[in-house]
Amino acid sequence: MLSNLTADDAFQIAMKFCSYRERSEKEVRDKLKKKNFSQKVIISCIKRLVELDFLNNIRFSKSFSRGKNNNNRWGKNKIKFHLKNKGLSSNEVTIGIASIDEETYLNVLKKNIEVYNQKLKQPDRNKLIAHLINKGYEMDVILQNIL
Repeated sequence: MLSNLTADDAFQIAMKFCSYRERSEKEVRDKLKKKNFSQKVIISCIKRLVELDFLNNIRFSKSFSRGKNNNNRWGKNKIKFHLKNKGLSSNEVTIGIASIDEETYLNVLKKNIEVYNQKLKQPDRNKLIAHLINKGYEMDVILQNIL
């Protein structure tokens, strides 16, 4: 990339990157690193975005958690794993997971079960459990809902 990139260039790139969906600080840091901005420029850019409330890990965590549960039908374990990979703290992950409505969560789990069972000619309880664990659901929640 060009070596004469300024802090303003970094800010413009980061603003555009954050404009179409919530981002974590780590995602923005990685994006700017990939564009060869200096560590100093990256830190100041992220600080500025946070001050302007354009970048907010808590808001990202909530949005990501609810979105992955509703759209991808993921369970809490898989969401937690992905949030940690996005560079969020344990507290930020916990807040995001807590923002998932419990009734919605159980309805999404039931939808997963329904879709999975429709795909199989011969429903298999063990395969269903394995599928739901892979989707990130907790064993106790699975067992309560497949009886």
